[in-house]
Amino acid sequence: MKRTITLIIIFSFFFVVSPITAIEKFYTYYDKGVKFMEKGEWERAIEELKSAMSLEFKDAKRKRTYGTRFIKYYPHRDIGICYYNLGEFDDAMGELQLSYAYKKEKRTKEYIEKLSYKGDQLDLKDDLIKKQEQQKEQEELARRQQEFEEQRIKEEELVQKQKDIDEEQKQIDKEKKKKAKKELEKMEKDIARKKKELDAERAKLDKLKEKRSEVRTLPLGALTYDPSKVTQVGSRLSVAVLPFSSNEDAKDLIDSVTEKLIIQLVNLRRFRVIERSALDKIMEEQKLGLSGFVDEETAIKVGKLAGADLIILGSINMQIGFVKVSARGIDTETSVLIVAKEADSGNTNIETIENLVEQVAIDIYNDLPLVEGIVMEVEEDQIILSIGSSVGVRKGTKCVVYKEGKKYYHPVTKEVLGRNVTPLGEIIVIQVQEKMSIAKPIGNISKIESEDKVVVK
Repeated sequence: MKRTITLIIIFSFFFVVSPITAIEKFYTYYDKGVKFMEKGEWERAIEELKSAMSLEFKDAKRKRTYGTRFIKYYPHRDIGICYYNLGEFDDAMGELQLSYAYKKEKRTKEYIEKLSYKGDQLDLKDDLIKKQEQQKEQEELARRQQEFEEQRIKEEELVQKQKDIDEEQKQIDKEKKKKAKKELEKMEKDIARKKKELDAERAKLDKLKEKRSEVRTLPLGALTYDPSKVTQVGSRLSVAVLPFSSNEDAKDLIDSVTEKLIIQLVNLRRFRVIERSALDKIMEEQKLGLSGFVDEETAIKVGKLAGADLIILGSINMQIGFVKVSARGIDTETSVLIVAKEADSGNTNIETIENLVEQVAIDIYNDLPLVEGIVMEVEEDQIILSIGSSVGVRKGTKCVVYKEGKKYYHPVTKEVLGRNVTPLGEIIVIQVQEKMSIAKPIGNISKIESEDKVVVK
């Protein structure tokens, strides 16, 4: 258990947080983790609590969030409770003991005592299984010893008979001894074979125990695809979220709503989100404030300067008993509207507004899916692809073309672990059909051939 605590501490000190992820506040992560715990979504709760812990590691009875606001902050304790409910008792005990080392808190102690009781029960069960196995082995050995003893008695009887018989019977006695020896050798081989079978059964049981202890990852609720399952070639679609617009009643929410959308898009891990500080610097250099975004042309200009493929322009409108959050994404290269989403509610409290922003972020994520295909044919400057509208490809979708090279195998299991890939360049879809699309190159691009691979950027 001390080793588990040590590993957790080492991991925490070497955990690197990217500049983009660090935008989220620790108490925001912690609050989301607690809400997932209340819903019984333990894996998602662990993810959020670990994110909070990477920013503020120690448990504390009073942790200042901002201004004079304090919260009870027990990320290690709550992760331990999640592991407890998932049946991962060793990890649970490590987190709970670390939490208790920081702050001796009643609820932490209760779960440590529960785990101690479960550990005792598991130890008793393991001891019982071992005793049963030992008893079976002892019984088998006793039976074999009895058979061997009976055989030994038979051999002594044969020896005694050899002394009493005539010389003529010596050859017959020799044959009987030879036969008895073969039977003994056969018996020893049977014992060795059965021992080998028993070892094989034990190995199978060990593998089953390992499989039961593996961590299972659940799908992320409303999300329709997993970015980690798609080949990563080149950079992901870069997005710049510009300051929201609003009506008079919602002007005080502009900064918080803009920040919330940025955080949600970062956490979805689908896009490369431009830092807000970089956008602020460009706006300052261009002598632009919030009032500077009077048209899309100005916004697209800022997006290009920031190196974004897509700019997100959002708005929030609030009236008595109604609020609506909307966002639209515009391609900085073609100025084409790629995606537009909105969500509204009759409840105007801050939690509802944050939920609306989260829903808009998820809708944008789901509407720009990551899919893979192949190059079917190359005709002059047109590239025919095997993916179309049926998998979410649309006019203006940007893709990366690449060649697959050598496969790499695990030296022991021979499992294919990955491939060497060579990026050839980027293309943009100009025509779309249900199961195919036509694209053209963007900028400098290497020679593309049929059967090359393509992945949506």
